[in-house]
Amino acid sequence: MADQTSVQAAIKEAQQQGQGTGIGSSGKDVSTEQSLGVALTWINRDIHEKDIMKKAAELGLPYIDIAHVPINADLLSLVTKEDVLKVSVMPFMRIGKHLRVAVVDPNNAESLGVIQKWSSEGIDVEMNLCSQEGLTEAVKVYDAQRAVVQKELVTSIEDTSRSAFEKEIALLADLKSKIETVSSDESLNLIEVGAMKTGASDMHFEPSEKSMRVRFRIDGVLHPVFELSRDVAGNVINQLKYKCRMKMNIANVPQDGRYSFELNGRKIDVRVSSIPTQYGESFVCRLLDSGKSFLSFEEMGFQGRSLEKMNALPGLSHGMILVTGPTGSGKTTTLYSLLTRFALPESKVITLEDPIEYHLDGISQSQINESAGYGFADGLRTILRQDPDVVMIGEIRDLETASVAAQAAMTGHVMLSTLHTNSAVESIPRLVNMGLAEFIAAPALHTIIAQRLVRRLCVCAEKRPMTDAEKTQFTADLEKIRGVVPDFGVTLPVEILSPKGCEICSNTGYRGRVVIAEMLGVDHEMQELILAKASAGKLYEAARKKGMITMQEDGVLKVLQGITTMEEVFAATNVLV
Repeated sequence: MADQTSVQAAIKEAQQQGQGTGIGSSGKDVSTEQSLGVALTWINRDIHEKDIMKKAAELGLPYIDIAHVPINADLLSLVTKEDVLKVSVMPFMRIGKHLRVAVVDPNNAESLGVIQKWSSEGIDVEMNLCSQEGLTEAVKVYDAQRAVVQKELVTSIEDTSRSAFEKEIALLADLKSKIETVSSDESLNLIEVGAMKTGASDMHFEPSEKSMRVRFRIDGVLHPVFELSRDVAGNVINQLKYKCRMKMNIANVPQDGRYSFELNGRKIDVRVSSIPTQYGESFVCRLLDSGKSFLSFEEMGFQGRSLEKMNALPGLSHGMILVTGPTGSGKTTTLYSLLTRFALPESKVITLEDPIEYHLDGISQSQINESAGYGFADGLRTILRQDPDVVMIGEIRDLETASVAAQAAMTGHVMLSTLHTNSAVESIPRLVNMGLAEFIAAPALHTIIAQRLVRRLCVCAEKRPMTDAEKTQFTADLEKIRGVVPDFGVTLPVEILSPKGCEICSNTGYRGRVVIAEMLGVDHEMQELILAKASAGKLYEAARKKGMITMQEDGVLKVLQGITTMEEVFAATNVLV
């Protein structure tokens, strides 16, 4: 019976010598590169299992007829089905840290590499000899079992029965004991459904020394759900990596993946990102509902002149529209909402994304593939040969992409994209600093939208009188707005709304989010300033004279309208209270 010492010895010998005793019928030494081929040769020669039993005895290894052994699906999350067939190693039993695996060739370099990885994680690996024919049959049986398990997963929830997320999280905490007893596939399924029922946008799996914390991001705020033991968490994470096709034996470099599941007849795409940490891999899973319906601009939070400009944009014939802001500020949602309005029967709309987040009817969506040389710049050149009217690229990251996009905007195309800047005005010097010439940026740009998301007050919000300090602050803010928009009609209210908390909002006082935004139109005067290499300050002054309301001022108006609070506005616009 092979112990840990013998496994390590075999690994060391294979690594140092690059060869070992193969399992060929001749009993002669063969290289590790040839051993799998030798195993396949046996199958072609129709060698029976008894010959494998005999060879196992010669090698001092236990024999296993793997085709007739029940396989725990959780164990196959340690290695993908494709890798099982590639490296000819299949784990079939685990008790604590002791793992029994079936191998076709105990001296194969790839097989030993997988086993060494498990051994380095403190797992006591016991090799059992099997035939290639038996291993192939075992994979078929596993696939059949897995198909049955998938049918038993939760695929629907009643929207009308959804309670506040606080209650849903409490129910998930109660399910923790169940999660620790069911298969890893079922465990991940319960977490996914819980995330959807709470309205979460992201699932976070964060390892610590003794456990793994699971948290959901709801309305932009992270909420703890429960902690899983290291063993259970390991199974769930292996299942997650398996589903999103990450490399199972890699844990020390970042990885990205994607998978999907069905809920209420809708496809939910999950975008997965991992990074190595002190205690293992940390994962963030972004949930993207393909059945999501995009709100109107007014429902999103645009109002006044900004709303008028947003509603006018779909009539644009050419020019560049940029949406700016940090990650999580709703840029993609705004872009998609614009796209749905551009997608008319007489228009050709194409997107270039990394990755495709939502699938839209009537729009051709293309996903970049950097490893295949299909990046934003090259992809955009290809797209422009498809005779589009409107093009959306996920992000302008470099000068090459910016240049191609700007040239397209000047030659009869509407270009939509995102940029990472803090304000609308800052987008112009950002493009110039990227290397885009002013004489190209000026005629290409049409509209720049900078935005943030703030939490919306729940219906339970209660009125309260303003403090003297608030009256002074709001009066000053309104005067600034009237200096920009003389005919502005909002007056200072006597009372404002404050968060209270109820069962509907899980006692947070907030439910849902709303956009606060500023919009900069690039007209002839702004173009002249850009061509004259005006500073950001000069551009800002010109924009204000033309009636641009800043994000913070837009937030103040929403506070006075009872939509949100100043605490939310200050937090979103990075201004200290």
